[in-house]
Amino acid sequence: MHIHAKPLVVLASGLLLSTISSATFARSIVCESQDRMTQHCPADTRNGVSLSTQYSRASCRQGSTWGYDNRGIWVSNGCRAQFDIGDYRSGHGSDRDSKAAAALAIGLIGAAAIAAHHDHDNDRDRDRYDYRPGDYHSGFGPSQRITCESQDNRQHYCYVNLRHASVDLDQQLSRTQCRYGDNWGWDNSGIWVQDGCRAVFSVY
Repeated sequence: MHIHAKPLVVLASGLLLSTISSATFARSIVCESQDRMTQHCPADTRNGVSLSTQYSRASCRQGSTWGYDNRGIWVSNGCRAQFDIGDYRSGHGSDRDSKAAAALAIGLIGAAAIAAHHDHDNDRDRDRYDYRPGDYHSGFGPSQRITCESQDNRQHYCYVNLRHASVDLDQQLSRTQCRYGDNWGWDNSGIWVQDGCRAVFSVY
């Protein structure tokens, strides 16, 4: 199979522009916990979330009274704040995402240069730059079961790379009811539990 340089250059240029755009611009959203109840605000959180401005007297603490998943941002216990979304400067490896995208674009430009001088089969080189969303899936197979427990009602954080992953409560182990956004939740860095919630979670 012959690889043509021009399509690769166009693709690489698009990736570079996308990387620069994503690294530069962020969108803000206000999410409020009314009457201390958990509120979920739909948002595109693929590029990370950071707390911009706290409006409530109640403290907004990530992993405790606010967090996010692949569906949006949640707040609880009176937290009311403005959040920046889509900002590659926010935490949990988003800088690495930007660098990875730039590296991918540079790799494609390199492949285009090689194709311009060598008209032969470059499938193996192209595969080296091929990105699949599952590649960032923490090394898990189709599903991984993780036990996370809140001992003596204290908050506990179970660290695991959850970028491009989803979490479901698979089996509750505690007498205390485990309620998402109230006494358990997750973000890109792991799963948190508190107030006596003990459970087995499925990561996929």
